[in-house]
Amino acid sequence: MNSAGTSRVLARAQLPRRPGRGAVTPADTVVDVGANGSAGAPLRKALAVLEALADASRPLTLSELSQLIKLPKSSLHRLMRVLTDLGLATRTEAKSYELGDYISRLAASRGPARVQSFSYSITPYLVELFQLTRRIVSVGMLSGLEVHHAGTLYDHDHSRLAMALRRPVPAHCSAAGKLLLAKSIRQPQWTVTELDRMRREFELIRRSGLAYARSAHLPGLVEVAAPVHLGNAAPVAAVVVAGTVHNMDLRGVGRILLNTVGCIEENLAGAC
Repeated sequence: MNSAGTSRVLARAQLPRRPGRGAVTPADTVVDVGANGSAGAPLRKALAVLEALADASRPLTLSELSQLIKLPKSSLHRLMRVLTDLGLATRTEAKSYELGDYISRLAASRGPARVQSFSYSITPYLVELFQLTRRIVSVGMLSGLEVHHAGTLYDHDHSRLAMALRRPVPAHCSAAGKLLLAKSIRQPQWTVTELDRMRREFELIRRSGLAYARSAHLPGLVEVAAPVHLGNAAPVAAVVVAGTVHNMDLRGVGRILLNTVGCIEENLAGAC
């Protein structure tokens, strides 16, 4: 521990004899509960190391880390072995340490980061779809019972309406959400009235491959969504076209949208 004389409590437990086998070699179990007896002390030390690595402009040596977080090199060396095994830290060839990519990969697999990453991979198709429809275009993914949109393209005429897609929306209020729920194995718990209505709507979505919805946040905004499966049984995302009710040919936009997701499936299946 540090030079201030942080105490360490050692709990030693000797393994019992096994019947008929004789004495088992004694083994010591060491539990570090920190200066104040807190079982969270090891976690605090690990977080202190990760914060130091995150703030550093270059990889840090064990000695530098020891000075920064006031932890003996022997204790720090054991901790770094655990952090590198977990991918939370990386040891360089020069025997220095830097932040690992585990947390960033974990974050990228959920919510906004996940849909943003996916939108990058299909951006050329979104651009082409925007050029063909001249309407708001985006990609949506489920996160729990909300839909997150990313890769949103729009012109000056639709800038105000496009703002509605910048924040998460309840899945049952959006075309992307309805489509993803209809084709998903997992579905939310509805009331009896909602269940009957949504079952009929889900069946229509499954037959047509398209979902339609009027925005619950902006009157006059209507959305059309089509699924992207990329070789999966359930869709991984939905491509959405949105515009004003009085100025959008839903049938024509639906055909263009299905052609676009067909091209995405054909060219990117297994690549994302």
